[in-house]
Amino acid sequence: MAFQRNEFNNFFKVLKIVQGSYPAERAIAENFILEERLTQTREESYANYIISTQDLDSWSEGHENYVSSKIKIKLPQGQGIPETFSDLNNPNLLSEIDEDQFLVRVENLDECAKRLKSDYDITSLSDSFMKFLKYPPDPKAIDIVEKFLSDYNKYRDLHPTFVGFWDEVKDILSGNDDRWANKLRDRFGLGHFDPANGSPIPVLLLRYRVADVVASKPAEHNFAAIPTVLDGGMSSSFCPTPQGWTEGQTLNLTSGRESDYAFNCEILHRYIEYKRSYIYRFGWITESPGKTCEEARQIHLKYLQDDFKFFKQL
Repeated sequence: MAFQRNEFNNFFKVLKIVQGSYPAERAIAENFILEERLTQTREESYANYIISTQDLDSWSEGHENYVSSKIKIKLPQGQGIPETFSDLNNPNLLSEIDEDQFLVRVENLDECAKRLKSDYDITSLSDSFMKFLKYPPDPKAIDIVEKFLSDYNKYRDLHPTFVGFWDEVKDILSGNDDRWANKLRDRFGLGHFDPANGSPIPVLLLRYRVADVVASKPAEHNFAAIPTVLDGGMSSSFCPTPQGWTEGQTLNLTSGRESDYAFNCEILHRYIEYKRSYIYRFGWITESPGKTCEEARQIHLKYLQDDFKFFKQL
């Protein structure tokens, strides 16, 4: 595991206890056991929040406090940058990225609206985004989309943004496939976007260039990074990547045989304001993932086991 020094012996014991829990909790513990990308200084920063951990509840609380303090920096008064893009995370920073490349991100529109705690009605908001994307766009829809994005940008904090690369998923979006949102959800491993117990999920697909991220704060050179277990909340949908890999890799939830399993790159970039020009598509997730996170994870780790330094500690 990343935390190899003696002062983390108690933390490792907690991880092994949690590893014997339900699949979701086990996956989270295994992520910390497998993580090999953390610098000693970053471990020490995290240790301040979890060193006295006794069980999953106290660990979860400590982790959330760390993320709130060091990763999520509130706007507009937020000062500094997330540790993700600081020198504490230097080995995982990405600077040599082609700025002409397109990045893509999926947002749950319903969740975005709920976070604002405003009077946005999801049905009418969804309708506005559909009208906005038609040609020519509806003028009233443009105003509604602009206001919504402005409100949401003010709500957001500075936590890192998970994105994929357009070139890896453009096959899903090249035609008029009504299931594109389901397929993209699966490719990106977004297992929590599951309408099984409710209504279809309205989603936005955002597309913008690496250059847009760089231009948002040109004086700050650290704009992208490979994800680690410390760059967000605890998640069984996440899996760390061996040190020898140059990007993160999503869990692929696409249905199919083990031999058809394919990796998809993911990286983190710093906060940028969402603009209406970034809204590429609107759609609905209508199906559960093709695989559970547990099923995909078993295949994922099978392929990567020889590359992980600490795989035998599982």
